[in-house]
Amino acid sequence: MTKHAPWLALLLLLAACTADPPPPAAAGETAAPAVTNRIDIPPAVVQNLGITFAKVERRRIEQTLRVPGFFESPPEARREYQAMLPGRVRLLVRQYQLVETGTPLFILEAPEWRRVQQELAAAHSAVTQLRAGLTVLESERTAARETLKLYPARIAAQQELLDASATHLARLQEARDHWQARVDELEELQRQGAGKASELAEARGQLKSALAGVAEETERGAEISEQGAALQAEQSEREQTLPVLESRIAAAGVEIANAEDAFQRALRAAAGTLGMPVETLSAGDAWRSLDTLTVTASAPGTIEQIRATTGAWVDANNELISTVDLTQLRFRARALQSDLGLLKNGLPARVVPPQGGTLEGAAPAEGLLYLPVEADPDERMLDLLAELDTPPAWARPGVSGELEVVWDATAEPVLALPTRAIVRDGLDMVFFVRDYKDPNKVIRTISVLGKSDGRWTEVESGVMEGSEVVIEGVYELKLTGGGKPLGEGHFHADGTWHAGKHSDSE
Repeated sequence: MTKHAPWLALLLLLAACTADPPPPAAAGETAAPAVTNRIDIPPAVVQNLGITFAKVERRRIEQTLRVPGFFESPPEARREYQAMLPGRVRLLVRQYQLVETGTPLFILEAPEWRRVQQELAAAHSAVTQLRAGLTVLESERTAARETLKLYPARIAAQQELLDASATHLARLQEARDHWQARVDELEELQRQGAGKASELAEARGQLKSALAGVAEETERGAEISEQGAALQAEQSEREQTLPVLESRIAAAGVEIANAEDAFQRALRAAAGTLGMPVETLSAGDAWRSLDTLTVTASAPGTIEQIRATTGAWVDANNELISTVDLTQLRFRARALQSDLGLLKNGLPARVVPPQGGTLEGAAPAEGLLYLPVEADPDERMLDLLAELDTPPAWARPGVSGELEVVWDATAEPVLALPTRAIVRDGLDMVFFVRDYKDPNKVIRTISVLGKSDGRWTEVESGVMEGSEVVIEGVYELKLTGGGKPLGEGHFHADGTWHAGKHSDSE
């Protein structure tokens, strides 16, 4: 006996008690309960029979294409983290762990990184040495410029000495000429027997001194002229060194630029190998102090696969960890190629969970339809993609569902109830509607049904938008036989049974 058997027996007994018109009540007896199309479903019955409800909606049944499919992760939702260099790995996460951007994933101890560090250090040292040489050259140029600034004053001072020497020489020459004339005069007087020998001797002494002074001053003037010429030559030589220094400085600048470029290339290559930004690797010469390589998550996600164990030696470019972002999902379905004329990019799409189970009442996912490039020529099927606004909480890669695409949004929606709420009872197609006056009762309802898309069926009467109909438990309610008419008759609006046809007074 099933778990619902006692309740089914009770409901069947209640239905059997009302299957035939009750006989008139004898005197003193209580009248039999009136026949009605309502069935009592107290909370205990709802719980034990597992009765569930769904609401009647307005839907475009004929204009809706429904196809099965599944959720998948787009390529941009996946991340793969590889070993940058050969080395020994130490894992920092576990499978299915949720990680955020920047979460450390694993540490790699790579001997090859030491060689890369040495290359970076050599390139950086070359730049440093060239910059030091440039500093020396610039200092020499500055000193040469400052020295050249002194030459005009030195040359002017030398010229003043030369001018003073010339003036002094002229005076000495005047004195020489004077004493030469005196000597000549005294010698002439002496030849005439009138001159004095002492005066002649004194004049000759003065002339000798004047001649010596002229010779000495002439020599001194020559030395001053020579020094001036040497000073001017030195100035010219200094001036000629400036262009040479400028060219050497320019050449040093080119060498430094080339060395810096080589260092930056090496740095970018190292950063590319490590998978980190160049700015991070170069900040504060971080590459010098980087002993082990720590790989962090570049995007949030869930650890999907781990393909190594702690302590294992791994080769370069081996994938170690992969993550998937479950907040980025799309839905892929397959439709007949014959439906291609109804579909186009940008149509509103909705993904609903499969019928039955705990997800049936879960909220759907809204999005837009896109037609991918691939199609199946053998099976004549076409893939459909739904890009979702926000993936539902119940979605995971591989979870199945149904894609609803409204290909004509201009059509008028109709009242529809879930097809699972409809059950055949003899020749009738019936469903059970929760009594809006009493939620502990349901009304057995027969109505004209219209189009169906397999999940929803058009209904013309007996319900209104928002009415609740029984989904789970509908067969158990049918088996009770409750709510059925007894022979020829009809139910009033209040649910009571009346034998015979409607009269004009009713």
